[in-house]
Amino acid sequence: MTSKPLFTTLVITLFLSLVSPMSFAASILKLPSSAEVKVLNGQTFDGGREVTLVEGTNQIVFRYVINYRDSGMQTQFNSDPVILTFDANNAEYELSLPSIRNKNAANKFNKTPSVTLSSNQSNSVAYQADILRKDGLQLGRDYQEELLTYNQTQQLASVAAFAPTNTVPTNTVSTNTVSTNTVPTNVASASTVAPAQPQVITPKSIAEDQAEISEMLDYWYNKANAETKAKFKAKISQ
Repeated sequence: MTSKPLFTTLVITLFLSLVSPMSFAASILKLPSSAEVKVLNGQTFDGGREVTLVEGTNQIVFRYVINYRDSGMQTQFNSDPVILTFDANNAEYELSLPSIRNKNAANKFNKTPSVTLSSNQSNSVAYQADILRKDGLQLGRDYQEELLTYNQTQQLASVAAFAPTNTVPTNTVSTNTVSTNTVPTNVASASTVAPAQPQVITPKSIAEDQAEISEMLDYWYNKANAETKAKFKAKISQ
């Protein structure tokens, strides 16, 4: 029979484990309204201002979207996608972004993204940041696929764990054991090969289509000079 002191100790231990604030704590990342997260740990993200993290290494891709006045005109800054990698450990994290007040500051951020990452345990949390770059037209980018390719490299913010590789075993026959007239038995004849299945392409929704158009307009508007921007606004107001 369990003694009364031992039983009491077990009850107290169980109670403390249940009421402990860290027993079932999940790390979260609070975002400013100007940060638009596109990918979280290898998966497309479409959430709000708080991101639920995993314990250990986390990786997000986000864009910094903000308006600023340039030469008396309102200009929207839509940054290149930023990759941010850091470790989470039962804490509440917060991402802060630098002020963008002119084109020079915008270009500086796109060249070297500098952010502040803090937590309720530390004012400064270590991280690695990089730009997810793509040559050519930026319309309709697949951030998830691009990040997968990035993570297969050894670049600054890459995470190999988020870049699974699917290898298909092949039947390799040594060239010195098969004559030129021998057909390996594991190769099917043309008459027995199953026909390729047609690829089903799901049409984009109106919202997705308009989002791509909006992104393209933002891209070319930000590339234009003040005179071209003024002409563009004049056409819209007609």
